[in-house]
Amino acid sequence: MEGSNEELNPNAMTVEQTAALFSKLRRRRVPVAEIEADIEAGAPTNGAGHLNLLTYTAWMLKEAGRGE
Repeated sequence: MEGSNEELNPNAMTVEQTAALFSKLRRRRVPVAEIEADIEAGAPTNGAGHLNLLTYTAWMLKEAGRGE
C-alpha cells in the first residue's frame, strides 16, 4: 500500500488490500490467510469476492461477541 498509486475502495477491497490495511492499523502483520479464514467462516463478500470494509468490521465485532 505504501508508495502505491493503487486506489482503495472501502466498498470492494481484495483480501490482499484488506490484510495490508489491517496490518497498518493493528501495527502487526495480518496474514492474507487470516482474512481468507474469516471469509470461509462466513465473513460477507460481494459477488467478486471483495470485502466491504464496514460490513467486514461489523461482522468481526459480532463474531468477537460470540466468545468461542
